[in-house]
Amino acid sequence: MERIHAIAPRLWLLLCLTAACGSDNSSSNQSANTDTATTGNSSADNAKNTSTTEAGAKATTRTMMSTGGTQSTTAMTPAMQSAQAGSTSTSSAAAGMSAAAGMSASAAAAAGASGTSSAAAGATAMMGATVPEDGDPAKPMVSIPDIACGVPKSPFPTVKITDRDVAIAYPCAHEGAPVTFFLFVHGTLQEQMKISFTMNAYAVHELVDSHNVIVATPKAVGTQWGNGDNGVDLPHLHDVVNYVYKTFGDKFNIKSMWSHGGSWGARYLSTFACDDMLKDKLKGVYMVVGGGCPSCSDRLSCVVIQEELEKGNGNTLSPMQQEMLVDDANIAPYAMMHGCDGKMGPNMVGKVREWTFANCDPGWFHGYYLGPGEHADKLDQTAVIKLTDAMKATEL
Repeated sequence: MERIHAIAPRLWLLLCLTAACGSDNSSSNQSANTDTATTGNSSADNAKNTSTTEAGAKATTRTMMSTGGTQSTTAMTPAMQSAQAGSTSTSSAAAGMSAAAGMSASAAAAAGASGTSSAAAGATAMMGATVPEDGDPAKPMVSIPDIACGVPKSPFPTVKITDRDVAIAYPCAHEGAPVTFFLFVHGTLQEQMKISFTMNAYAVHELVDSHNVIVATPKAVGTQWGNGDNGVDLPHLHDVVNYVYKTFGDKFNIKSMWSHGGSWGARYLSTFACDDMLKDKLKGVYMVVGGGCPSCSDRLSCVVIQEELEKGNGNTLSPMQQEMLVDDANIAPYAMMHGCDGKMGPNMVGKVREWTFANCDPGWFHGYYLGPGEHADKLDQTAVIKLTDAMKATEL
């Protein structure tokens, strides 16, 4: 907090230089809010607004999710609330002064907001996590026709890509926000289950806002990807990937792409992940109740997720049997290529056992996760949150 107070004179001086001395801070905040309101768009603007307070609350929610706490900002300590409020006030003042002076946000930062960055860093340190960027508040909220931003509710909204329905979810954030693209490749499922079952079994869509994730869930033409499809499934997946980058690439800053394959979908993903079209896009894979790492995992982060009762034919496994599963997943050779330590574990993440390959080179993550259940069981959300945090941490 001392850093926040220390920069106040610099901010007041800059305000005076723009001939705005004597005005209260509310006019700056009102100006920033007016800019956003004139961008028009939708109820998403009202829901999100330009307030950096929500960005702070979003960061707090993400921190609490990661630590297993509640998702309410009222659980913050007074020191955390004070730090967040100070950081928010400083950011609002800087935004207002840049508007009054006709300066860009970056120019205002160069003119005297080095202290602001220090204050934000101090508040961040107190809150225990990096505050996720919420995009440029001077730019509009990202919005696409017929699909509202934010955590989707069932029945999940879809768009037409090629000639098929594809579920799409994206965060309520301003243009420029850094996001992760997450592509599902479903398992053997009937038409009505392809989207709903897949998304609910690994509920990363619940983290769309808290973790800035774009989720795409397409459907195979048949019950299985690439099986009796007359060669149309692969081009459709290409279309889905292209749609996401074309629709969101010039709005959000897509930092990386990850893909999740379940059961037959994991088998299909072991080949699809190595497609030349994804060579400069796909950063990592989640191979769920399927095979081990794809053969091209020298260029991928690889996480294998399996279920104990399935592997034990209805019985729990001994520690030795569990270790054999980790080894059979073929993660270690690729983890070594990426500078990781040998496997460590298991640790408990919620109800899931976790084996890690720690201290990888920057940008890499490998792991093995063993749920307690059967083949089609939903993965414990505590593990989903931790895996999503690890995925985001690879984005340099």
